Amino acid sequence: MSTSPVLLVHGAWTEGWAWGFVRARLAERGVWSTAVDLPSAGAAPSGLRDDVARIRAALDVLDGPVVLAAHGDAGVAVTEAAAGHHVVGHLVYVCAVMPAEGESTASLMASDPVPTPLAEAIRVRGDGRSWLEPAGARELLFDDVPAERSGSMVAALGTHRLSVFGEAPAAIGWRERPSTYVVATEDRVLSPDLQRRMARHATRVVEIRSGHFPLLSCAGELAQTIAHAALAGAPAGR
Repeated sequence: MSTSPVLLVHGAWTEGWAWGFVRARLAERGVWSTAVDLPSAGAAPSGLRDDVARIRAALDVLDGPVVLAAHGDAGVAVTEAAAGHHVVGHLVYVCAVMPAEGESTASLMASDPVPTPLAEAIRVRGDGRSWLEPAGARELLFDDVPAERSGSMVAALGTHRLSVFGEAPAAIGWRERPSTYVVATEDRVLSPDLQRRMARHATRVVEIRSGHFPLLSCAGELAQTIAHAALAGAPAGR
């Protein structure tokens, strides 16, 4: 059974390692995947355009059609990176920002009918990089995961360039490709109400009972949803 390759893009304060559990479940289903590390997670000055360029460079070396998946605020970069790129076959937004023209992570979160307390957990360095206070990270990102499972991930959290939250995509890839939106029904960062509003842009909507990090709490269920897109997008005879 042939499937499309999958490119996974991490959200704020993590890197490609965050997809490790999902990648293992995808491999069990015969789906090849890789994950990208975004410049906004690093120490060097960067912005949304740098993240977009990194994603597009990763797409350039893959054979299409590719399933391109985003978690959290990476939905903005993925939305722009997918626009006009010939190898992208399907987009998957995992409790992710799914912006239209002019919308950013910050503007969409400001419109959330159930405001998140996330800002209270964010700390900012003098160079513009942000990080999450550990107790806040456990409460907001991993509240549905036992501490013995989430502890190593909380410890691994890094920085995120704060200015990227305010940047909007220059092009809208989901207007060109089919997409799946995965609503996390217990999310305390992007409320389910906000997610469902953004999910109106998507071709298909799936709901899972999870907090903001189904990459850990529901890795198998999430992998099944991504694998569905990979199977549907694979060309005949691959």
